[in-house]
Amino acid sequence: MEVCVIQSPLGSLRLSLSAKGLQRLEYLAPGSALLPAASALSKKISQQLIAYFAGDAQTFDIPLDLIGTCYQKKVWTELLQLGFGETLSYGTLAQKIDSGARAVGNACRNNPILIIVPCHRVLRKDASGGYAGQNEGIMMQRKLWLLRHEAEFSQQTG
Repeated sequence: MEVCVIQSPLGSLRLSLSAKGLQRLEYLAPGSALLPAASALSKKISQQLIAYFAGDAQTFDIPLDLIGTCYQKKVWTELLQLGFGETLSYGTLAQKIDSGARAVGNACRNNPILIIVPCHRVLRKDASGGYAGQNEGIMMQRKLWLLRHEAEFSQQTG
């Protein structure tokens, strides 16, 4: 298992990689020490995240090692089909996979690879919804930042 910590506009991000690919991407507390990418794969992921935050990349081309239930993986796989700047509601996603909105929300809450598996693009039909299990605070600020960022750059290229 390799771990690296990179800086982003949303704070420090910890990347945890297995031999198969990226297993976790998570936010760390402010002031967390950076840990440089060592392997070719962690360098590639870091470069793609930097390009994403700069508005220079709208997709990721990296192997993922998703750890979760069959249902969670089904939801996360659907999320990977969402294009940059695209959003949909929990209910719409639930209909696509013949499920319920709450179950989709729970799978999003447990998403181990934030940003790349874009659970931030799933919204409540009447509001922005939550992010990583929170409905307010820093996580919601990050979700709204990601949505604005993608909206801004998809307008420039669209």
